Amino acid sequence: MPIVAIAKLFAKPGQRDDIIERLKPEAEYVKNEELTTSAYYFFKPEEEENSLLGLEIYESMENIETVHMQSAPFKTMVDSATPVSEKPFELEFFEPADVGFLTRPGFSTLQAPDVFLLQVYFVVKPGTREKVLSYMNEIAKDVWEKEDGCFSYYYAKSIDNPDKFMIFERYVDRPALEVTHRTGAKFLEMFKRLDDEDLVVSKFIYNCYESGVGFLARD
Repeated sequence: MPIVAIAKLFAKPGQRDDIIERLKPEAEYVKNEELTTSAYYFFKPEEEENSLLGLEIYESMENIETVHMQSAPFKTMVDSATPVSEKPFELEFFEPADVGFLTRPGFSTLQAPDVFLLQVYFVVKPGTREKVLSYMNEIAKDVWEKEDGCFSYYYAKSIDNPDKFMIFERYVDRPALEVTHRTGAKFLEMFKRLDDEDLVVSKFIYNCYESGVGFLARD
């Protein structure tokens, strides 16, 4: 089963850029040599200036443990990042939800200062996750067809919590999210359903920018 791992790295104050530099050689190795890893992409949250988030997609949990984490470049990266890290990295595991798209063709390695990202966590009422995802699927299809400025709109389901899921969104710039996406008729319709049916228990959003590290596909 494919595994979506969300990594969180914790830099010492003012050291996030140092961790990013230490990640670059390892990310290149993953892209060129670790062909069972299909995405390895890092981004910077606005809310936490000393943390770094990563979206990683692996062939299986065994692939994470016996291929990725046992590679020499990964171990070198961890060792080199330790002196500038506040504490060890954390991983949270998901599985693909078969809703949305990870990237549009040709935009899997785009790294630009204006590209704006969201990482969203939803917790929904017990037993309603598939219903919520069906609503989200309607939005995702509409985004694919109508919002060329949205490069990624990808859903994953928590492995440990059946009521939790994650959304990864990536836009050409912030207005593509705030002016175009959030005013779309399908977006407004589906989120009105969520509100009217009182399906969402909690939501947390990271606003992010690209870090210059990683890939979301091998174009």
